[in-house]
Amino acid sequence: MDYSALLVRLYRRLIGVFPAVLAGFAFCVLCQSPAFPQTRSECETCQVSDPNTPNGGSTEHSSPAGNAADEENSWTIRSRAVEVTVLFTVTKGRKSVNDLIQNEVNVWDDNKPVAKISAFGHQSDLPLRLGLLIDTSDSVSHRFKFEQQASTRFLQKMIRLEKDRAFVMGFSAEPHLTQDYTDDGGKLAAGVSALKPDGETSLFDAVRVSCLKLAETANVGPASRILVLLSDGDDNSSKSTLQQAIETAQRTQVTIYTISTNDVATLGQGDRNLKTLAKQTGGEIFWPGNAENMVKAFDSLEKDMRSRYALSYQPSDSVEDGRFHRIEIKAQRANKKFKVYARQGYYASAKSPNQADCTPSAPGSDCSENGALGHRP
Repeated sequence: MDYSALLVRLYRRLIGVFPAVLAGFAFCVLCQSPAFPQTRSECETCQVSDPNTPNGGSTEHSSPAGNAADEENSWTIRSRAVEVTVLFTVTKGRKSVNDLIQNEVNVWDDNKPVAKISAFGHQSDLPLRLGLLIDTSDSVSHRFKFEQQASTRFLQKMIRLEKDRAFVMGFSAEPHLTQDYTDDGGKLAAGVSALKPDGETSLFDAVRVSCLKLAETANVGPASRILVLLSDGDDNSSKSTLQQAIETAQRTQVTIYTISTNDVATLGQGDRNLKTLAKQTGGEIFWPGNAENMVKAFDSLEKDMRSRYALSYQPSDSVEDGRFHRIEIKAQRANKKFKVYARQGYYASAKSPNQADCTPSAPGSDCSENGALGHRP
């Protein structure tokens, strides 16, 4: 037997099958990789980002029945949906409207009807994160004692143990924190008592600092972030502007309720500042008129805060373009139209409130790009 010829033929056969063996080995290695689907059923649900899929919906590519080759190449496309959440109150005259249903509410985003309302209901049980910001400048000293008493009573009624948390901050030329986040009514009362009137007024700086502090709660679960501002509305020493204060509140999703310490008949620049802060962020302004009515103002504020609605929707244009998008909400039942108090817009940015470039220690810095969301992904 010619062994040399036999070896030559065997060698040639091995050379012929080697590429197939190598390919099979490579396929097995790739199949073990997490980036590669290991079964045909997994391959059929590969997720592919498709920016052309409208409103974050899903597009499923299915194959004709019985076509095995097409089945092997089928997949599902899912793109992320942008969802905007807004809290609002509804009134008829001076009374709150607490029995609305979803069909009685219409929403527009940048003058376009929204694609879908994904959630609607009352938010009275939502945990509350509240900042009490009190003007301690010389201009409010004549009625400061009444304001402290009314503020303390409000906090002790409003904050629920093991559910809500609040902080107390005063401001004159600079903001000063007298009580950090707590649900302890005694500590909050002590924080209010520690405030002393003195100095100039940096209202807009203090509002921005308070909103950024409220933004610290963004990553601890859903919560209603509210700033209660007690002031005459005047500002004579801020590094920030009124518009910057509003923008910071909008970016951090903080609703501002203002209580004026001015005479109702005055309606000067201070009250206009307070009214603008409240209107632009979805809150309200209250004019007690005198120190004795301060308690009534806080009682009305408490009722408003406990009767808010929460609504989530998907915009028609789900584009995170970083610009300000206007929100308009209308409520109507038959021929009755209601007054809606809601923040007037949001910034379609992909950052979170805690990625702020400015900090409470730098109230004059530019927070216009601090990235606090007006929506959640």
